[in-house]
Amino acid sequence: MKTRYIILVVLIFAVSFNSCDKVDAPFIESRDYCSGNKKILIEDYTGHGCVNCPGAAVLAQELKEKFCDRAVIIAVHAGYFAQPDFENNPVFAANFTTEAGNEWDTYFGNSAKGNPNGLIDRAQINDSYVIFPQSWAEVADPLLMEPAEALITINNDFSISNNTLTTNIKTEFQQDIEGSFKVIVCITQDNIIAPQKNNDPEIGPTPIDSTYVHNHVLRGTLNGSWGEYVSTTGTVAMNEVYEKTYYIEFPASWIPKDCHVVAFVYNESNKQVLQAEEIPVLN
Repeated sequence: MKTRYIILVVLIFAVSFNSCDKVDAPFIESRDYCSGNKKILIEDYTGHGCVNCPGAAVLAQELKEKFCDRAVIIAVHAGYFAQPDFENNPVFAANFTTEAGNEWDTYFGNSAKGNPNGLIDRAQINDSYVIFPQSWAEVADPLLMEPAEALITINNDFSISNNTLTTNIKTEFQQDIEGSFKVIVCITQDNIIAPQKNNDPEIGPTPIDSTYVHNHVLRGTLNGSWGEYVSTTGTVAMNEVYEKTYYIEFPASWIPKDCHVVAFVYNESNKQVLQAEEIPVLN
């Protein structure tokens, strides 16, 4: 895979483990994002105890709209601010953490650098995967301008009678690329109403929004925290296709009409995402 050069000035401030940084609106250059088939993955690392995380969620959604829906969002609840009964407050009884989210958080170091923050295609900037919200747009912009190296097609079949999803994931490479690649398949859920700390009255009640709507919440993966190999030969060829079907029975708390299947393919060596895709479970 070609080396990506992202010429940026990224200001990363040192923060303590218990910090929760305020989100300021970024400058987003005006350009046409509606042409092109490359999509980016925005992973928003968050928690119900983080007062500034609602602002990051708003920004992620604004970027998705700005980028003409060429952004796939996963809200990863992990780390200190995501713990159930946060600060021994029973109001925060909900547990949105997942095994995959916890593993990703540990590997990439998100919560250790202070929430809110995130990953953009899991690209490294200045030797760090962690990108603070103020820089999400400028990191995403050049990635969106690249041609798609792979395309992902998702087809779902959901059985209402037994609450079971069958999803077929097809990855087709668009050029010859060196490297070993994996695909991760996830479920996310929108419209989950649960208390959230908040310090922005323009977003909702402060200091706690008891009816906050959590969107893009990572519910789990269908093929492990790090996915499955598409190729281990050290190269993939243009038009090479990897296809697999997965099955999962939804727990009662997963509302099918609010859920999406998210799939993304990445380079196993540096973890950078080549392509992401999502479709509703009920499509």
